[in-house]
Amino acid sequence: MKVSEIMSTDFITIDKDQKLIDALSILRKKKDVGRLIVTQDDKVIGVISFRDVANRMGSHKTEGISPKSMHISAAMSYPIISIAPDADVVDAAKIMLENRISSLVVMEDESNIKGLLKKIDFIKLLKNCKKIKVKNIMIEEVIQITESERVIAARNIMMEKKFSILPVMNGTKIVGIIDDESLADALARFREQVPIKHQKNRIHDFYVGNIMKTDPPTINAKEPLCKAAEIFEETKYKGIFVVDDNENLVGLITLTDITRLVAEEKI
Repeated sequence: MKVSEIMSTDFITIDKDQKLIDALSILRKKKDVGRLIVTQDDKVIGVISFRDVANRMGSHKTEGISPKSMHISAAMSYPIISIAPDADVVDAAKIMLENRISSLVVMEDESNIKGLLKKIDFIKLLKNCKKIKVKNIMIEEVIQITESERVIAARNIMMEKKFSILPVMNGTKIVGIIDDESLADALARFREQVPIKHQKNRIHDFYVGNIMKTDPPTINAKEPLCKAAEIFEETKYKGIFVVDDNENLVGLITLTDITRLVAEEKI
């Protein structure tokens, strides 16, 4: 199958000299997009996502800097890796895994953008996949956090491990999640609203329980992979927490796991 058959064509471009708050505003409104293509003089030079915002706003280097004053070029991911629309989806999946990236800009030449291929686009290949069970590909060892942990600690785990979602636990039960979006939004608001002179100290009094989402996506380990595809498509989350019959956490399935199946030609 060709990249052009599953890529997203509703991409949005933004100039590198616009403010980071502008990118964040668009990402908040257009959640299906997931990331923006950054341009300079109509040439693609990078991408900006919630993850990039969370990474930049959580760094000690941005203490006292508001997303209203920072340019997109200071937070974007670059250089971009592109792919042709007639390339095979298997090759696209391999490129993503090898480079540890979540999207590829689909281009015919340096200025002709055709679309954006994201890991979530691979779920289109799972609609009729009933043979593979969630338990067969899930990650069993899941890093967990609690409501009382600091937001900056959660951010550091996610950036270091390249995780896009973490479960917030109360014992063996999932009570919430932290993902790229909630983290980026919270850190950006913190930089905007807390006076500069207080940021260094108050960042350590900023807790997960204050910003977590309380609608964790879950799926039973016995369910087929096509059911996971439905949840991914409905929620737009990058990970789904796997539970047993008693709703206890037993694993995690991510869009990277789906991408790996595509790269290995198992679906």
